[in-house]
Amino acid sequence: MVSRVGSFAFEPVGVDAPKGVSPYELRALVATGARGRTYLAYTSAGQAAAVKVYRFGIGSDPMPRARFLRAVTVARSMHCAVVAPVIGAGFTMHRLWLATAYQPGPSLADAVFQYGALPREGVRRLALALTELVGELHLVGLSGRGLVPADVVLTEDGPRVVDLGFARVEIEGGGGEGAVSTAAQDELPGRYASGAAVLAQDVREVAAILYFAATGRTVSADPSDIMIPTVGNCPQALRELIAAGLRENPANRPSISELAAAASTAGVPASTAANWATADWLPKGVAQDARERASVVTSIHRQHAWVAVGMLPEAEVHTGSRTPGLDRNARLSATGSVVSSSAASSAAAAVEDQKPSGEKLTAADLSRSLARKVWRRKPGN
Repeated sequence: MVSRVGSFAFEPVGVDAPKGVSPYELRALVATGARGRTYLAYTSAGQAAAVKVYRFGIGSDPMPRARFLRAVTVARSMHCAVVAPVIGAGFTMHRLWLATAYQPGPSLADAVFQYGALPREGVRRLALALTELVGELHLVGLSGRGLVPADVVLTEDGPRVVDLGFARVEIEGGGGEGAVSTAAQDELPGRYASGAAVLAQDVREVAAILYFAATGRTVSADPSDIMIPTVGNCPQALRELIAAGLRENPANRPSISELAAAASTAGVPASTAANWATADWLPKGVAQDARERASVVTSIHRQHAWVAVGMLPEAEVHTGSRTPGLDRNARLSATGSVVSSSAASSAAAAVEDQKPSGEKLTAADLSRSLARKVWRRKPGN
């Protein structure tokens, strides 16, 4: 069944899911793209993970596969809060896979199409995040070329980049303007052959994403329309730089540090910076969307914990009810079925052991109706 809480729902894993490719049990389908599918899974410690399984054929050649896995290793050395932490990667059953910490929220692409362009403060924060990302990528020998709005997730804590497929590693003698490749095909960590050209291309990618976030549309034939104050939700300090970043001639584009400076609060009056910090940065509905996704992720994990201790048939996982297991417990109440206190305690302990956060679970987490059955039983019975 579809995993559903409120109005949001993940797709089911599906019978054609590549099970056994990664060491993680796939619990739901998060997204489908040109390079593969991303699934929801959990680590042994209960941490939610997004496991991307690349389509068959990517990574079949040993050299590109080695480059991809080495690029992932380099990316794991990054210390950047903007990037979803890498949990693992590998090549199993002729399929490449990559696991990152799951980030609850819609992608920038989905958010803009569903809820509209970002507010001015959202564009500013996105510019700060992307410029920080590009700077960190270049420190470890990677590049941001190929980054698209679908790779950026809008969480309540800020924008997060979740797909390392964009992470480009330039080898000596290549990587200039207009080069085409993917992380799984032709990357090898090393020094940049043409740092200025690579940085200029990264600036163009960032500017294109900011243009999309501010206007709600992809870059037009004349992107200089962003200079018009009534076009898009964009801080005035960024308008000229976004337009300049989209110029065809790389030599005429601004530097990534200029974009970062324009989005920074440095030199801004304290009162103005305070207003920016408290302003809404997400379109209406995005924050609720992110909370519902987080709730679904918790729900799926809890239900599978119940399945593991025999308190919920696997066929009833993801029933679509707001309180996981409520439908089953309602039927238990109606039929007068008795659940022993020891079984309930075991289930609670099992869920507690696999709970990703440090919060303590109570009997209420087993749903109100089941908790009443436990609490009403006399000691020793």
